[in-house]
Amino acid sequence: MNVIDWINMYALAVSEENAAGGRVVTAPTNGACGIIPAVLAYYDKFRRPVNERSIARYFLAAGAIGALYKMNASISGAEVGCQGEIGVACSMAAAGLTELLGGSPAQVCNAAEIAMEHNLGLTCDPVAGQVQIPCIERNAINAVKAVNAARMAMRRTSAPRVSLDKVIETMYETGKDMNDKYRETSRGGLAIKVVCG
Repeated sequence: MNVIDWINMYALAVSEENAAGGRVVTAPTNGACGIIPAVLAYYDKFRRPVNERSIARYFLAAGAIGALYKMNASISGAEVGCQGEIGVACSMAAAGLTELLGGSPAQVCNAAEIAMEHNLGLTCDPVAGQVQIPCIERNAINAVKAVNAARMAMRRTSAPRVSLDKVIETMYETGKDMNDKYRETSRGGLAIKVVCG
């Protein structure tokens, strides 16, 4: 099976467990719960088997990045759109993976920045107010995006032009500027264009 397909399926499975009312870890939110475990599972299956130490390193790096967003911006789709949920989870997972790949602190921050930079402006427009469409597929897409961000950060030879601090600040400002219709109200975007039956 293709590695990308495997990552997709893992993220989809976790997200569908959440949608079905099962127990998941808010990482950082239930709507984004598939990304961080899918990326760790990818590392375990395709890179190197994890142990308690590597699991701790992954979650400490991811958690540190998540704390920066929580303290300096938001992880709430209702406050800043889906960039605050899916985007932050992608950023956290990219940081954790970079740590496991042996990245420096600068590379960890760069991976987190890359992951968020390409989620800026992402709306939160759940169809029928349920954390299913487009949320479940966004988990899969962004688990793969987190792996790619880590790979890009590890291979970078030039200094990054955008810092993690700047992308966090930009995400928060973008979210605050976002119309309320696109902040978890189901009054805009896909939420009003798609009818589930």
